[in-house]
Amino acid sequence: MLNKWITSLLLLGTATTAAFCTARVSAEPATDLPLWEAGVVGLGIEQLAYPGSDKQVQRNFVLPYLIYRGELFRADRDNVGLRAYKSDTLELDIGFAAALGSTESDVPERDQMPELGTLVEAGPRLRWTISDNVWGSRLRLDLPVRAVFDIEDSMRYSGISFEPALFADVTTDDKLSYTVGVSALFGSEKLTDRFYQVAARYATDLRPEFDARPGLIALRLSGAISKKFSAKWRGFGFARYETVTGTKNRQSPLVVADGGWSVGLGVTYIFATSTQTVSGW
Repeated sequence: MLNKWITSLLLLGTATTAAFCTARVSAEPATDLPLWEAGVVGLGIEQLAYPGSDKQVQRNFVLPYLIYRGELFRADRDNVGLRAYKSDTLELDIGFAAALGSTESDVPERDQMPELGTLVEAGPRLRWTISDNVWGSRLRLDLPVRAVFDIEDSMRYSGISFEPALFADVTTDDKLSYTVGVSALFGSEKLTDRFYQVAARYATDLRPEFDARPGLIALRLSGAISKKFSAKWRGFGFARYETVTGTKNRQSPLVVADGGWSVGLGVTYIFATSTQTVSGW
């Protein structure tokens, strides 16, 4: 129970933020904004158990929601972490992301194998704003490199991820924002072992032994949409399709589908904001 409670607290700053903008809905024009905003977020997620699985993991959250736009520390709809450097076109920060875990009952192919716990990722990200006006959109390249930890296994180190991504962000005059993007997820051997390795002690007639290799895990196409209904209410949704076709571990017996969808819907309610404002966001 304590472990699940700690997991929920960590998800406050990771899964909800990351899921809210798995593909970032952020092309809002730079203007003066409150230093902080506080509220609640309701979020429903249906996510692939892991790339190559044909099973979904479903979770629903109602959690506190905080945005803080500090000069160094920030918690916004895009990231939670430390901003190390920012110019008109380049930004370097240290932030977090998260992915939901699954149990044996969620994924029959992993019967009698270790469960896949909830993952949290932390590390630097370089963002290059290529242009603020490509067919009316902001075009940016994100280059995050993050260490991966299993928060349901005493923060056990689980490898390194690297996911270069190209995004186009648009905000319309009626306060509708949307994003489309493509990315490629790479993992170290320790991370790919977690998803695709079948050690000899877990091998069966239907699940032969398999030695996973580092490299490309999945190719992803993502989209997100956000609508600001008022100063207090905002709705959002996102979807991501990922494929393991042509990846390093496509032949693992734990890969049972070439591709699949992850989706989410949510709403935020802001009940308090600071009188102090900041610019440049």
